[in-house]
Amino acid sequence: MASKQFNYKNWLIGAVLAFVGMAIYSPSIGYDYVYDDDAVIKENRFVKEGLDGLGKIWTTSYFRGYDETMNARAYRPAPLTTLAAEVEFFGLNPTANHAFNVLFYGLTGLFLYLFLSKLLRDFHPALPIFTCLLFLLHPIHVEVVANIKSRDTMLGFLGFCISAWLLLKHLDSRRWLPLALSVVFFFIGLFSKEEVLTTVAVIPLMLWFFRKYGMGKIAFATLPFVGAAVIYLVIRTSVIGGLNEGVPLTEFDNSLLGAKNFGERSASTILVLGHFLLKTVFPHPLISSYSWLTLPLVNWDDWRVYLSLLASSGLLAVGIIGLKNRKLYGFATLYYFCTVSIFTSILVHNVSAYDERFLYSPVLGVCLLAAWLILKLGKTGEEKPATAALFFKLNFVPVAILALLCSASFFKIMSRMPYWKDRYALFQEDARQAPNNAQLRKNHGGSLSRLAVQYQKENPDLARQYATQAVQELEAALSIYPKMPTGHIHLGISRLILHDFEGAEQSLKTALEQDPSNHFAKVNLAQVYYQKGRYQEGIALLESVDRQYRSQNAYYLLSLLYERIGDVNKTQEYRQLSGR
Repeated sequence: MASKQFNYKNWLIGAVLAFVGMAIYSPSIGYDYVYDDDAVIKENRFVKEGLDGLGKIWTTSYFRGYDETMNARAYRPAPLTTLAAEVEFFGLNPTANHAFNVLFYGLTGLFLYLFLSKLLRDFHPALPIFTCLLFLLHPIHVEVVANIKSRDTMLGFLGFCISAWLLLKHLDSRRWLPLALSVVFFFIGLFSKEEVLTTVAVIPLMLWFFRKYGMGKIAFATLPFVGAAVIYLVIRTSVIGGLNEGVPLTEFDNSLLGAKNFGERSASTILVLGHFLLKTVFPHPLISSYSWLTLPLVNWDDWRVYLSLLASSGLLAVGIIGLKNRKLYGFATLYYFCTVSIFTSILVHNVSAYDERFLYSPVLGVCLLAAWLILKLGKTGEEKPATAALFFKLNFVPVAILALLCSASFFKIMSRMPYWKDRYALFQEDARQAPNNAQLRKNHGGSLSRLAVQYQKENPDLARQYATQAVQELEAALSIYPKMPTGHIHLGISRLILHDFEGAEQSLKTALEQDPSNHFAKVNLAQVYYQKGRYQEGIALLESVDRQYRSQNAYYLLSLLYERIGDVNKTQEYRQLSGR
C-alpha cells in the first residue's frame, strides 16, 4: 500500500510539473510557422501527404520531402511521423502543431520527474523537484518549444527520459516488460535525433553513480541499448549513407571551418566550448542562429580562450573526481559533457559551431548540479529523510534561491518567446541582436522581401517600402558573406518590385552561378526577362525548370511569354495549367 501511495504521489508531482511546463509555453500555441518549419511541414511534400507519406518519411533523409537536392546528414523519421499524423487529422495547421509541441514539453516534465525521482531515490525528495523546475524554466529551451522543427530535439530527449525511467523500473523490480518498453522508447529517441546516441554513455554512468553496480552488471544492463544504437546506425546508413557522406559543410554554417590554421582552429574551438558553458549558466542574449560570423575566430593571444579552457577543464576535473568517488556532482558534470560532446566539432565537424537547441539536453546536468548545491543550504534533519513538503516549509534560503532563479528564468522566457510568433518578428529582433551575422541579416531581408511580394497588388506603396528596406538589409548581409544564393534571390525579387531590372538580373544571375539548379532563381529571372522584352530567353529558362517545381505562377508566366511571341497553342496549354 505504501508503494502504491508513493507512486501516486510521484505521478501527481510529475503532473504538476507537466502543467507548469505547458502553462509557461501556452502562448506559443497561437504562433505561425518560422525558420525551418517550412522544411519539415509547411513545404514538406511527404509530411503534407499525411499518413500516406510515412513510407517516404521512413526511407529518406530528414529534408528530402522539402528539397530533393538537399542531402542533409539527418535521419529523423519519428518527429516527421508525428507532424504527418497532425496534418492527417488537423490539416496544415500551425496552431495544432504548436499545441502538440507544448504537450510534448509537458510530457517531458512528467517523465523527467519520474526518471529523476527513481534515479535519485537515496537523495532528498526535493532534489528531483528542484532539478525539474530549473530544467523546465531554463530559457535556453525557448527555441525548442516555440519552433515546430525543433520537436526532433524534444522527442529525442523525451524518448531517453522514458527509456531511462523504465530501465530503472526493470532493474529495481526484475520485471522484463519495462526493459522491453525501455528499448522501444530508446529507439523512438534515436529515430527522433542523432544526439540521443550520446546517452549510451549516460546509462552506465547512471548505474555506476546511483545503483552501485559492478562493472559486469553495468555492462550487461547497457548491452540492449548498445545493440539498439548499432541497429539504428545500420538503418540510418542504409537510408542516407555515412556520417559525412555527400554533405558539404562550409564556414557559413560552422564558422570553425573558416579557421586559417590549426592554432586558430584549436583556440576558436575552445572558445566555443566556453560559449556552451556560458549560455548554460547565463542564457542571455538569445538568438536563433550563430552562423558566420557571430562566434569570432580567435587565436591563442585572446585571454577568453584561457578562461574558457580553465572553466571547461575545471568542470571536467570535477566530473572525474566525482566518478572515482561515485558522487552526484560527478554524474551531473559528466552527463553534461557526454550529451554536449556530439555538438562540439572536436572530432567531427558539426553542422553549426553552436546553436541554442544543442543545449536542450545537456543543461539537465547543470540543473542537477545547481539543485544539489542549493539543497546543501537546507536543513533536512538527522532522522528519516524529510518530505519535500516539510522541506519547503522549513528551509527558507534554498526555496528563496530556487524562487529567484525560476522567476528570473520565467521573465527571460516571457521576453524572448514572443519573437518566435512569426518569421518577421524573429528575424528583425535577431538581426538587431547580431548585426554581424550574415544569415540573420539575410533572413531579415528575406522576410521583408516576402512582405513586399505579399503587398505588391493590394498596397504597392507599402510593397515598395518593404522592398527598399529588404535591399538595404540584403546588401548588408551579402557584404558579410556573399555566397548565399537565397540572399541574391531575395535581393533580385526586391529589386524587381522596385523596377530595378538591371540590378534584379545581376542578383538572380549571381544566384544561379552559385546554385545552377535553383528553380526559384530561374522563375524570377524569367520574370525579369519578360519585363525587359527578352521573351525567348525567359521561355528557355522556364522550360529548363523541372515540371515538379513549376508553380501555377510559373505556368502563367510561361503563357505570357509564349503569348508575346505568338505561340497560341503553348499559350493556351500553359494558361490552363496555371488555373487562370
